[in-house]
Amino acid sequence: EVPKPSGGGGGGGIPAGGNKSFLSPADDPEGMSASATAAITPSPSRRHADETTTTTTSGPPAMTARELTCSFDGGDTYQLDEANYVLPRGSRVGLVGRNGCGKSTFLRILAEASGSIDTSSPRSLRDNVPYTGGVEVPKDLTVAFVEQEPPSPSDITVSDALLGVTGRAISQQSTSGGGGAGGVNKVYQIVRDYRLASLGAATDPDGFANAASAMDGCGGWAVLTKAEEVSTRLRVRNLEDQPLSSLSGGERKRVALAAALVKEPDVLICDEPTNHLDLAAIQWLSDLINEKKKMTFLTVTHDRAFLEDVCDSILELDRGSFYTYDGSYSKYLAGKEDRLANEDQAYREGKARMKKELEWMRRQPQGRQTKQKARQEAYYKLEKSTKPRVKDPKLEIEEDGQRRMGGNILKMRDVSLAFGDNKMLSNFSYDFNKGDRIGIVGRNGVGKSTFIRMLTGDQPIDSGTITAGDTVVFGTYDQMGIPFLDDQSVLDFVKERVESSSGASMAEAPQEAMKLLKQFQFPRPRWNERVSMLSGGERRRLQLLSVLTKRPNFLILDEPTNDVDLDTLRALEGYLDDFKGVLVIVSHDRSFTDQVTDHLFVFEGNGVVKDYLGSLTDYAECLLEQEKEEESGGTIADNSLKKSSYKEDKALRLERRNTIKKMKRELGKIEPGIEKLKAKAGMLQTEIDDSAEEGWTVLADLTEKLQTINDEIEEKELQWLEVAESLETLEEEESASA
Repeated sequence: EVPKPSGGGGGGGIPAGGNKSFLSPADDPEGMSASATAAITPSPSRRHADETTTTTTSGPPAMTARELTCSFDGGDTYQLDEANYVLPRGSRVGLVGRNGCGKSTFLRILAEASGSIDTSSPRSLRDNVPYTGGVEVPKDLTVAFVEQEPPSPSDITVSDALLGVTGRAISQQSTSGGGGAGGVNKVYQIVRDYRLASLGAATDPDGFANAASAMDGCGGWAVLTKAEEVSTRLRVRNLEDQPLSSLSGGERKRVALAAALVKEPDVLICDEPTNHLDLAAIQWLSDLINEKKKMTFLTVTHDRAFLEDVCDSILELDRGSFYTYDGSYSKYLAGKEDRLANEDQAYREGKARMKKELEWMRRQPQGRQTKQKARQEAYYKLEKSTKPRVKDPKLEIEEDGQRRMGGNILKMRDVSLAFGDNKMLSNFSYDFNKGDRIGIVGRNGVGKSTFIRMLTGDQPIDSGTITAGDTVVFGTYDQMGIPFLDDQSVLDFVKERVESSSGASMAEAPQEAMKLLKQFQFPRPRWNERVSMLSGGERRRLQLLSVLTKRPNFLILDEPTNDVDLDTLRALEGYLDDFKGVLVIVSHDRSFTDQVTDHLFVFEGNGVVKDYLGSLTDYAECLLEQEKEEESGGTIADNSLKKSSYKEDKALRLERRNTIKKMKRELGKIEPGIEKLKAKAGMLQTEIDDSAEEGWTVLADLTEKLQTINDEIEEKELQWLEVAESLETLEEEESASA
């Protein structure tokens, strides 16, 4: 028998009610204040249709969460409502849910219970998680946690962080009076000592020899090799001597992820691990996780392609309760649809019963103490279960929500920019056209964000010209986030943006701000909440709102999917489908970029930018193919002999693939055109049949129109046939060369 979801009171996640008390981990050191309950999955009627079994290893669970209850607003909204979950060993679980629903909170509770979080660094108010319930973690498991926004202590270098040194470890070392970097794994401490000794090998050869000898006896060389490999793959090796406090947010995130991977934990918990990673790093991380068959992996991520590649089950957090779905993210979507359909049916039936029970309650005399208590309790329980669920967000463009765009949009002519010897752009030219949907891709540091600052005029160029049309209004979404005052409320923030962006008066701004907050799915209780108390994803959604208040017709989005929940991502994709202006996106999210762009500007480095007609997924596959060919290319001498021919073959393959993509898009445009013409022809034929008595002149006119349309259909069908034949030939060549 499959247990029902927790949350009390039925209704799948509806709070159980009653007075909730809040207990911090410090108040409940055992972490076991609640009774055991089974792992939570959808009830049989809600279970996913595909019964694929999740692959796990034998033994006790990796982690068990029991009766977890958490609320940041004193009980009005529950992030966790008597929630239970068992994380099987060896499972690969993707945790999904709306922004602010409690995903990061849940991960943090698990991390605190396992001792895998550095609590010595300053935290925001939202990080101080009050909760009741408990988490069980077997003593033999090592757990690593990568936060959404890792801390940045000033006394720790990147090389130390890679070997497990934290602010807490430094603190323990100072209070223990020596004996190594307290709290740091002994092997890691030996590797750390060896690194320090190698710097002074010339002046202290004996110290270096002793450090090397210690490495021989503890397996330190394997740890050092692992640290160097991971730091290279995640592009942080060049930062090893820098303190964490000097790094950007993206660099700190990559360092935190690298440190967790060097640790080789039994359980890896990651909050948005693909943020700030380039395509090659994301693919490498996917491959690494898939290779570690015994490692348990739990992640929150917006990257749907990463979810598909890595996770074998999806855990959804919805209104305080957990629901599990075996299989991939795409299977989860189908399972969720079934669950919500059942919930909606139960809601409608409950509303009908509610009406009858409400009439009964109203008939009861006020003073009578002999009411049927059981029926009253059933009424209040039913009342809670018939509260409508929050609908999926939907962002719509209103008729006046986008400014008119003239024919002259933006022209770049022979644009060049360099910072010292580092070329960002070299003699680049392009004319932006209405309806352009361009993805900006390339490894970190090649100038993608610099390029979009050039477009808006925020980055001066060395040579060339950039000319924007008079009607162009830029809307820029910056990956660095939004500036806000610590005590500023959500409503005040939006009112301020409305006044500055649209020229609305102080009297009009509140109404317009409230309209936008509703449109972007911010519930009324959140309007007076401080912006600083919002989740990372909610702040991103607020940032997107502030960009769109300008009613832009040239939209620039720099990593818009970072920290955004999957429901909002789908809503954003729907919004961008209807956007008629120019769209430029910098993103490593393959699924999102494939959905909203038509072609790519590929930044290859040294100022070179190629226009790639294809999807980001296709480009990523080309990169992997190139990497595999280079790795299996034989000796250096052989490689040098093959280098020129390889480049020529690669250019031909890319040109052929671009042509194939172009032809497929052309077919995709021809086919709907033919169908529309056929529909017109059918309507005209019906009109002719109904006009037999209208006279020869009318029939002749209609017949001429029908003939014209039939000629157009024939012409387009011939065009389709020519393109289809050429496409078939190219695909055969591509298949033969694979």
